[in-house]
Amino acid sequence: MEEKKLVPKRRFKGFEDKWSSSKLGETLEVTMGHSPKSSSYTNNPSDYILVQGNADLKKDRVIPRVWTNQVTKTANKNDLIMTVRAPVGEIGKTEYDVVLGRGVAGLKGNEFIFQHLIKMKMEGYWTKLSTGSTFDSVNSNDIKEVALTLPSEKEQQKIGEFFKVLDERIANQERKVAKVKALKAAYLTELFPQEGETVPKRRFKGFEGEWIKKEIGEVFRITRGNVLSTTKIKKKRSKIACYPVYSSQTRNNGLLGYYSDFLYDTAITWTTDGANAGTVKYREGKFYSTNVNGVLVSNDGYACKAVAELLNLEAWKHVSKVGNPKLMSNVMARIEILIPKDTQELEKLSLFFKNIDDQIEMEEKKLDKLQKMKEAYLEEMFV
Repeated sequence: MEEKKLVPKRRFKGFEDKWSSSKLGETLEVTMGHSPKSSSYTNNPSDYILVQGNADLKKDRVIPRVWTNQVTKTANKNDLIMTVRAPVGEIGKTEYDVVLGRGVAGLKGNEFIFQHLIKMKMEGYWTKLSTGSTFDSVNSNDIKEVALTLPSEKEQQKIGEFFKVLDERIANQERKVAKVKALKAAYLTELFPQEGETVPKRRFKGFEGEWIKKEIGEVFRITRGNVLSTTKIKKKRSKIACYPVYSSQTRNNGLLGYYSDFLYDTAITWTTDGANAGTVKYREGKFYSTNVNGVLVSNDGYACKAVAELLNLEAWKHVSKVGNPKLMSNVMARIEILIPKDTQELEKLSLFFKNIDDQIEMEEKKLDKLQKMKEAYLEEMFV
């Protein structure tokens, strides 16, 4: 039984030996950080890069943010950096020689150890270890006592190379997502009039003339969603529960699930309360909206993707930040936007931005698939 535990579910051909148990402190060198004096902090890239915590790590890499002219504890290029204060267990690589602040530790680990620590973070190992203290943190002993199960050096190298390639695929896909989003942002500035202007820089053929300023209350009937018990919402669409239910959340485009009835047929929603207040979405077809959404209804062609995008650029400016963020119906009614006189131009713009959003969604699904693939491989290729 013990031997089965020391063999991963998935393995490269040619490796059959069981893995051996060890402790992280016995496997590699651990350097706990020590912060320099605050007076030594600089913005000069010629000084030493200072890594203090999670703010200095992005996508598993050290991103230079603060520099220092005082050297305390250090890590070298290609070392691993782990956060030891809340949030504990964030892990990254450094492509530079750095100074370690007290919020991090430096580890002399290889690619296999790096991926092993990512798996531990994914499984919540450090959260369980640090929970309960006044300030979530781990010390040198906590790190050195971490139990590891290790294959031979040759198998470690093989596994490390596999995940390095997979990480490169994920990073490449992240760049594709960012590129399409940047393209959309650029088109938003070119196809919509900018502040102080009444015509866009770029336009579809056949359309001309100035856009006109309208208050939202002039072109929409303003209402809101209804309370709906979560017990009535189905996770999967069926013949009965066939109408999407949208909430104020930003995850999954606000989709909570499906219900047997609908409130609106093609409209624009916005989040009225909370952290996402002012977020505007176009909802095509019949749908149900929860009570934390305001709803804009029009039978004159204004409830479309283009107007939703226009309003999304403006609505956040009118959110009240006093206490809980809010954008109430009376405020929404007075928001002014520029729209073309011809609703056919809105139709053209709506189709254009829908196609871009479809492309973003496609690239994000590819990214999600790769990320889930990595999670599965981490689960199967480590003990």
